Amino acid sequence: MTKMILTSVLQKLLDEHQAFRIVLSQPRQKSADSKKILSTKQGERWFWQEESFRKQQVFHRNLIEANDVVLWWLEQKALYKQALLQTSLLDYHIILYSDGKEKIITQTAKRELLAEPHNRKKNHLMQEGQVVDFLVMLGIMNTQGKVHHQKYDKFKQINRYLEIVSDCMSDLPEESLRIVDFGCGKSYLTFALYWYLHKMGRQFQILGLDLKEEVVTECNRIAKELHYENLQFQMGDIASWKNDQSIDLVVSLHACDTATDAALTQAIRWNAKVILAVPCCQHELFSKISDEKQTALLRHGILRERLSSLVTDALRAELLEVCGYQTQVMEFIDLEHTPKNLLIRAVKQQKKTNLVEANKNLESLLHRYGLQKWSMFTLLEKDIKSAMSPL
Repeated sequence: MTKMILTSVLQKLLDEHQAFRIVLSQPRQKSADSKKILSTKQGERWFWQEESFRKQQVFHRNLIEANDVVLWWLEQKALYKQALLQTSLLDYHIILYSDGKEKIITQTAKRELLAEPHNRKKNHLMQEGQVVDFLVMLGIMNTQGKVHHQKYDKFKQINRYLEIVSDCMSDLPEESLRIVDFGCGKSYLTFALYWYLHKMGRQFQILGLDLKEEVVTECNRIAKELHYENLQFQMGDIASWKNDQSIDLVVSLHACDTATDAALTQAIRWNAKVILAVPCCQHELFSKISDEKQTALLRHGILRERLSSLVTDALRAELLEVCGYQTQVMEFIDLEHTPKNLLIRAVKQQKKTNLVEANKNLESLLHRYGLQKWSMFTLLEKDIKSAMSPL
C-alpha cells in the first residue's frame, strides 16, 4: 500500500468519524510495547489517549492534540508487523512487511466502537455477519453469516484460537511456514488457521494428521471444495509419524491422554518454533500419583483425577522450559463453554535461560508424587540431559 493510499484511509477516518482506534501489535523488537491509541474529536480538535502493554502491565497517558496522524503513523509503523484501524463501521487490517510493503484488508465491523467497555462487543478476528466459507461448509453459520445458536460455543472457541495464533505470529519466521496439526479430528481449528493465514497474506503449508480414515477423507474433500491449497490431511499416528523437514508450528488440540505427550515430544525434537497444545483426558498419572502427605486429597476419585490433570500439565510446562521453550499455561476458552479449557503455549528461545530452575521444578514434582517413570520424561530423558549438560 502506497503512502497515498495510506494517507487517504487515515484522512477518511478524520473527515467522516468522531472517533477511531489504532491498535499496533507484533512489535519487531521484543522489547517494544504493543500499543492502542483511542482518538476522539471534541469540536474541531482531536485528542488521543495511548494505552501501552508491557509484559503484564498496562500504561496510560494522554497525548496532546494531534492533527498530523499520518506523520505519527509513518513513524510508528516501522516498529510493528500488524496494525488495526477501527471505527464504528469498518475495520482496516494492515499487514506490515519487513521490506516496507503493506497489505490492507477492509471488513464490516458490527459493533459500537465507542460504547463503554462493559457494553462493547468483543472484537473477534472473525465477526458474526461476515460470511466465512469454511464455517458455512462445516455447519457453524448460514449463508448470510448468522452463527447457528447451537454452534455459538464453537464459534467463540475458533475466535479465541485465532487470537492466540495471532499473538504468536511475531515468534514465527516471516518466510513460508510449515505447520503440523496432530489429532486434527473434524478440523474446525485447522480450517480456521488456514483462513487466518491466507487472510494475512502469509505463505504456508498445513498438514492435519488423524487416525480415522473417514475423518481424513472428509477433511480432504472439504479442503478441495473450498480450494484451500497447501492444506492436506493424512492418516497417521502422532508417536510414529516421520518427518524430515523443519516444522515451525505444531498444534495439538484435544489429543487424548498420552497423545498430547507424543505431540509435544515430536515438536521438541523438531525444534518447532511455537507449540500450541490443548490437553485432553489426562489419565496416565491417575494410577501412578502418590503422596503420603495428601492422602485425604488422593483417596477421592474425582479429586485424584483433577490433581492428576493439573500435575500432568505442570510437568509438561516445566519439561518444555528445560528443553528451551518459554512456556505459558493459559485459559483457552471459558469454563462455561468447555471443561477442557487449558492451553499450553511454548515458544522456542534462542538463549538458554531459567533451565536450572525449570529442571529443579521438574525433578521436585516427579519426586513429590513418585512419577519418575512418567512416559514423556522417559521419552525425553536424553534430550533433558543434553540441554542441561553445558550448564
